[in-house]
Amino acid sequence: MLHITNIMGKKITKTLAAVVLLVILGYFGGTWYSGTKVDEQVIRRTQDINAQLRSSGLPVQVTSEKKDAGLFSSTYTLTLRIDNAGQSHSLDFNVQVEHGPLPLSRLQQGKLEPVRALSHVTLINNEKTSRLFELSQGQPPLELLLTTHLDGQTRYRGRVASLAFNNTRDGQLHFDGMAFEGTVDATNQVARFSGNMPLIQVTPPTTENATSTLIFRDLAMSSHYDGRDTENPLWRQQSTLAAFSLASDNAKLEIDQYQTDSKADTQDSLLALQQNTVLNQVRINGTDLGKLQYTVAASGLDRAGAMQFITQAWQQLLNAGQRSDQTVPQQQQMALLASLDQMLSGKPELTVGPITWTLPEGSATASINMALNNPVPLLSQLGNDPYALLLNALRSVRVQLQADQAIPQGAADRISQLGAGALPSPGSTTEPTAAEKLDTIIDILVRNQLLYRKQDLIGLNVNIEGNPSLASAGAVEMNGEQYDPVGFVSALQTRAAAAELQIRQLTPPPPPASQQAPEQEAPEQEAPEQQVPEQEDPRQD
Repeated sequence: MLHITNIMGKKITKTLAAVVLLVILGYFGGTWYSGTKVDEQVIRRTQDINAQLRSSGLPVQVTSEKKDAGLFSSTYTLTLRIDNAGQSHSLDFNVQVEHGPLPLSRLQQGKLEPVRALSHVTLINNEKTSRLFELSQGQPPLELLLTTHLDGQTRYRGRVASLAFNNTRDGQLHFDGMAFEGTVDATNQVARFSGNMPLIQVTPPTTENATSTLIFRDLAMSSHYDGRDTENPLWRQQSTLAAFSLASDNAKLEIDQYQTDSKADTQDSLLALQQNTVLNQVRINGTDLGKLQYTVAASGLDRAGAMQFITQAWQQLLNAGQRSDQTVPQQQQMALLASLDQMLSGKPELTVGPITWTLPEGSATASINMALNNPVPLLSQLGNDPYALLLNALRSVRVQLQADQAIPQGAADRISQLGAGALPSPGSTTEPTAAEKLDTIIDILVRNQLLYRKQDLIGLNVNIEGNPSLASAGAVEMNGEQYDPVGFVSALQTRAAAAELQIRQLTPPPPPASQQAPEQEAPEQEAPEQQVPEQEDPRQD
């Protein structure tokens, strides 16, 4: 495993490392005062951020120390202490605050707009971070420039330096750095972020299982949160990646033009989440597997319960890393269950899909929608019967599958290409191809009414509505036909059994071993007698 987390000689998780930027922005995301008010603001902001970190369950504490104070600027050392897995780590930042309303560095650039403060933040080079500075060739690994305007809004611009190493212990890393910028307005609860990373290439150390190389090219990220309307806050995040590849000695996965769009919105007290993802081209070992798109959405979640559940789950995850027995105390389990109860109290809906797979031959689409009852109150009564719990926790289920007639052929061709080593040589067998077998199986499923075929489409539609749950469902619809629940189960069992029997008959079982043995032994006994004349005939001639 790659030892990137040991660059500073200590293991710090990616999640905790991300707190660095959040804390720095928290310091400068509100109103700053000029001159003598800076000290008061630093103390108050330190207290506020520590309180927020504790309430979020993050094992991080912030301290600040005044180094110098002048008429035009003040200098502080900002320290982030991270407690993780029973160990304590810290990062020190040098913070130079130029007092408003006209900081000298802005005047030198001809910028005459009054501001409250201009802050320069850089990671300090010490024994804890010296390895990072070596990898960045003496450049500060992290730099931030923050401008706090008179209206309280803070604009920031930052840079993560390029890093590179190549050694036996850590493997190889080539990181082209990252530039980012954004705004924070704590008063109006508005924040924006955008960043770009041109290239990162990682190769772990070589092991007995060989090695692999991971490459990201042109990763761009942006996010936006607007909480000015307290009843309807909105969060949105978008990411694009030009190319991704993961290559080992035996396989290679490539993805081109990856895109994801996530958003969260609320109506009244309910939260809705949605993520759309597109992989424009996927290849495995050079075989083009086409384009993949999918959507995941959840609605009707209680907003306060969801936030509380996420916070408590995060706290338990962190605590689990510090416990040797990996058990969760009863009190924490009950608290997490109470948060889950509140989160699901609004009868939410969960949708996976549409999931669309596109090939040159055609496309296939699938989606599943489930409307839920809150399962937490049912646990005391049905906790020992998972099937009954599932039926009572579901209000409705809708399943839709649809594919172009040519998709089975396209899928079979690509499966054959991926397993090219198992392909028979031309003329060596009369066995049906994978595509022919798949078409035959689909025909069997259609004849047994488990799938439908309409024009050039193959599909399946199932819709079950329950009131108040599937345990009391009155009707089931499948491929345009209506059934009562008992009739549906009976029809499904009968058709599935018939289809299974017909599919098994496609490949007859081999004859019993008792019948094969004499046929195998006979040639071995007769072979010597047949070979003698063949060897003597040439000599007699």
